Formats: sequence, structure tokens, C-alpha cells
Amino acid sequence: MKKELENNVLTPTEKAPNSFGKAMGHLGVHAKETVAKAQSAVMHAVDKNGNGKIDAEDFGLTRENLEDAGETMKGVALAAGHGLKAGSAAMGKAFAEARLELDLKTLKPAFADTLPFTAKDSQADAAQPSILSIVARDKKRSESEVCRGAVGYYQSAKGYELLNLYEDYVPQLSLAFYPAAAKGVFLADPYQTGVYIALDEYFDFIRKALVNELEVVAQDLGAKHVRISFKEDKKALVAQQVKTKAKTQMESVSASRSASVDEFSSVEIAADVKFSGHDSPIAPPLVYFKNESDIVKLVRMRTSDGFNKIESKTYRFQCNRLFGAKEDDSAQISAILNGIKCTGSASFSRNIQRESRTILEYSIEF
Repeated sequence: MKKELENNVLTPTEKAPNSFGKAMGHLGVHAKETVAKAQSAVMHAVDKNGNGKIDAEDFGLTRENLEDAGETMKGVALAAGHGLKAGSAAMGKAFAEARLELDLKTLKPAFADTLPFTAKDSQADAAQPSILSIVARDKKRSESEVCRGAVGYYQSAKGYELLNLYEDYVPQLSLAFYPAAAKGVFLADPYQTGVYIALDEYFDFIRKALVNELEVVAQDLGAKHVRISFKEDKKALVAQQVKTKAKTQMESVSASRSASVDEFSSVEIAADVKFSGHDSPIAPPLVYFKNESDIVKLVRMRTSDGFNKIESKTYRFQCNRLFGAKEDDSAQISAILNGIKCTGSASFSRNIQRESRTILEYSIEF
């Protein structure tokens, strides 16, 4: 009988052999047989891989997943090792809790009351993500207990967490999506809180917004003519090409000198407008240029009551700065797009590089 008991002892109980042995020593022979049989029954019911042990594999959990499941699985096998009915019930409960905890960590559900858009904190605007995605509900999460009531989920990508919102929930948010709240990746408008722009439309949207605001500035200030252009700096472009292609220092110098002959590689005239002009200028509402000191100063000069008012001027702005995306934000967005294998990742990187060498030129006459 002693040999039979030793063969049936579960591995987890080996961690506390003294306490288990003492408990067994105080039982009568009949009681020992009962415990041994119950213990053996529990083990055979749970031991799916047939290795004579109750382990994580029996629960369908890998070593890594078991570690993620936290502390809830500790003591499960110990409870079963007592061979009691209560031990089996405790094991089932503990496994269910471990499974829920594991699902919570892997499925990463997002709930309405935790979203930055719905937070009551007045500082919540600063926490709004610079990138998010709209997705359809998937079968796995729809059937999961931990995802019940979720409005989306988080997805790990290159060390960042991408918020995916369910398409059917988005209309309940006080957010604006351009051109429409459809499935896809969206980037936040850096100047307007709660406005998100489709990845493929982002750069065109910001460019148009910049041009439209400058046209309104010209009209409200009483201008007679305004011309807005996007000019790509050829020197910056050539410098990048030389850095990667030049074989000798002499070739690099030669290429740099040839670039100075023509300052820009391309010029896009975004607007060329003539107005009738007027002498009753008003301060226009500024969104995209509210922090540009040159435009703020222009408004002040035209709306002041002093004499010798400005008649014309040409301004130049670096586009990547106007787009409002900090270098860290751009790097984060690129990492996320690469991490989720988004088809627009390469295009985003190219556009970022283009805007870094593009100048917005604003010529205004009164």
C-alpha cells in the first residue's frame, strides 16, 4: 500500500513533502486508501498529456502563458493533491480564473469608460492617441467573457499599443473622421482635438487645410493678391542622394555645387488668388497658424490703427513643422504601421521625408 501511495503522489505536492507526509501519517489505513484513490482519479482526469503530473500543459497553457497568467495557478495542483472533492472544485475554479486572466492579457479589450475620449478629466485631450484604427468585431473576442461590453481592443506593435475601435461603436464617440468613419488606420489632426484623418488622406488633408486658412487670412486682412506654393528643396534632396550614392568625396562636392544652380526640384502652386481688396481688415480665426509668430504679427500689423501699414510680404514655412508631428510621434507612428504590417507604412515614411525638405511659400499683397 505504501508503494501504491508513493506512485500516486502528484508532483506539486513534492514541494511540501513534510506537511503532506505528516497529514498522511495521522490517517488510518482505510482513510489512506480513500485519499489515494481520490487523488489518482483527479490526476487521471486532469493529466491530459499522460506524463503522470498535473502541469500547465494539461490546462492548454504554455510556459510563457502560464507566467502571464500570474499567481492564480499557484496551489492548484496542491489543492488537487489532497485528493478531496473540494480540492477538485478549487482546481476547476482556479483554472477558470487563470484562463480569464490570460484572455484579458492576450485579447486586451478596451472599454468605454477607459478611453481617453470619454474621460472626464480636463487634461484628457493631451492623452488622445496620435494613431488609432477602426475595425470590425471578430469572432474570438465576441465569444470571450472578458471582452463582454468591450468597444475595441489594444494591439501591441513594436513596443507601442495601438487602439482598435469597433466600427459599430465609433458613431457613439464625439469624434470626427475624415473622409468617413470606415475601417482603416487614422491619424490625429495635430491642431484639432477629436479630429482623425485616414492615413492615405492625411498629408493632402493637412496641405489643403493650411492653404485654405492662409486664403482666409488674406481675404479678412483685405489683400488684393495672394500666392501659395509648395517648393521642394533640391539641395536637401541632392544631399540625401549624394550621401547614399557618391563614391568619393570629390563626387559629393561636385553634386552639392550643381544643386545650388536650381534651388528647388519641384514647385506646386496651391493657390493664386486675386481679391478686390479693402481697408477694413479684421482678425481671422487661426487654427493651423495660431502658433506661427509671422502670421500673428501680420494680422497685428494689418489690424492696428497705426500708419504706414504693410503692403506686401513673402513668408516661408518648413512643412514638416507645420504638419505638427514631432519627430518622436512620427517615429512612433512609423513603428506601429510597420508592426501591424500596414500597406501605407512605406508611403507614410516617404511623405514624412518629402515634407522635411518642402517649404510653404506665402506671398501676400495689399
